[in-house]
Amino acid sequence: MNESATGSGAHLRQINRTDRLKAWSRHHRQLFRSTLITLLNQPGALLITWLVIGIALSLPILLSLALREISEADTRQVIQPAMSVYLSVPSESETAQALLKRLRASSAVGEVRLITEQAALAEFSSLAGFGDVLNAFSENPLPGIIEVVPRERDGAGIKLLAQQIAGQDGVDQVSFDAAWLERLSAILGILERVLYALGVLFSGAVVLIIGNTLRLTIENQRGEIEITKLFGGSDSFVQRPFIYRGFWLGFGGALLAFFIIQSSLLYLSGPVERLAQSYRSNFALEALNFGESIGLFALGALLGILGSWVSVWRYLKQIQPK
Repeated sequence: MNESATGSGAHLRQINRTDRLKAWSRHHRQLFRSTLITLLNQPGALLITWLVIGIALSLPILLSLALREISEADTRQVIQPAMSVYLSVPSESETAQALLKRLRASSAVGEVRLITEQAALAEFSSLAGFGDVLNAFSENPLPGIIEVVPRERDGAGIKLLAQQIAGQDGVDQVSFDAAWLERLSAILGILERVLYALGVLFSGAVVLIIGNTLRLTIENQRGEIEITKLFGGSDSFVQRPFIYRGFWLGFGGALLAFFIIQSSLLYLSGPVERLAQSYRSNFALEALNFGESIGLFALGALLGILGSWVSVWRYLKQIQPK
């Protein structure tokens, strides 16, 4: 008899636990739909909030896409000066040809071009005022040159490559402008830090926007909240619909930001492509891929939840039943 009663009690507890879980799940599904419907019943205010959030999210992302393309574009070599390797031996010699072959086979080198002594003389003579000077020499005074375009973008890596080439047989000296590469790297580093700071600031702005929006909603529903608490409603129960409101505000703002980003890139693609072609570059602004788009939606939703949680948690503590 006792064993039967014990078994029945355990079974009832299991049923009660299952029923509570089902009720909890049903309540969340209802809030998920009802909060969206409530927001859609005020389309003007909702659209303005979504638009502000969308602009705040889209600006740093657009800047990050542009900076990423500038940093990673293979065609940056159109503005990157070639490394000039001056030969101490004739360009037709076996030493020079062996050096040329090694450079072309190197994974650190992107492009290699040999300028013979005769080609260097012809190019230098074409410059105004230098033809007569060169004619004064009985022999060609110009050495052969190998122009090297490194794959490395970092100034320190290019310096290391220059030192390695300078130690090769047949090399007199290696010349390249390292100062501007270091300046460019420093500028890109500063821009990345500025971009991170803007991302944090705009994310904080989204949290504040959503928090302030929900604060006004809480004030308008103050009486309902007091009655709910008077009848035993916990803070988490009262907070739940506002959390879903924050979710929808953040997710909708991210969705609008996605369309702002895509339309902005489409609008800018033509002028950017023409500018890149003028520099013989295939630089182009690429749209968000699938993973980045999902990340944008998740970021908007998380910021919405964070903003609603902070705002609701703060103001619910101030609302107590009388």
